[in-house]
This record gives sequence, C-alpha cells and structure tokens, in this order.
Amino acid sequence: MLMVSTGGWESHYSARGINGPIDDLLFPIQHGILFYPGFDVLPPFVVYRSGKVDEAIFASLCAQLGQRLDTLSSTAPIAFRAQNAGDYDIPALTLREDLAPGLAGFAAHRVS
Repeated sequence: MLMVSTGGWESHYSARGINGPIDDLLFPIQHGILFYPGFDVLPPFVVYRSGKVDEAIFASLCAQLGQRLDTLSSTAPIAFRAQNAGDYDIPALTLREDLAPGLAGFAAHRVS
C-alpha cells in the first residue's frame, strides 16, 4: 500500500482534475514496480492538501491511517490484469479487444 501526500485538493486528482486521476499517477509504481514482480497492491492512502494540515486534521488523518492499517489483512488488493493470464495479445502485450470495451488508458488494465 502506497501512502502519499499531495499539495493539491482531492478534486485536482480526479478524472477531470488538472493533475489527472490519482490512480493514473500512481499506476507506474503500483503496477509496474509492485504488482508486476508479484506483490499484492492495496489501494493507496492519500493525504490531499498536506500543506494545510492543522492539529485537528492531523489527528483525523492519524485515526484514518490507523483504521486502514488495522484492516490491511481484509482489504482487497487492486485487481490488475495479469500479463500472462490470457488478457493480453502476445507478443504485442496489448489488451484483447473484447476486454474492457470503451475503456482506454490505465483503467482498462484493472479487472472490473
């Protein structure tokens, strides 16, 4: 599980936000560095607007992180598609046309 902080608001990291979806930004790390060699990757813990965290927000974030850590064993990993499980045309390693119709980009590489 990645734990990351951002300077921007959560909306800045949404599908139409200026920085793009946080999942797309984290994809190279979560998929390429962690999932590809065999790790189960849990959804990230993201702190938005970290430069604006005061004592009250910090206490809330600590409680939220504590809850996430307490439930790691029951948290489902991100369902990335396995490279050699039949979802990709070999040797091109492109997603088969019949999978994730209408999707493009990193979202297509997750099992829905």
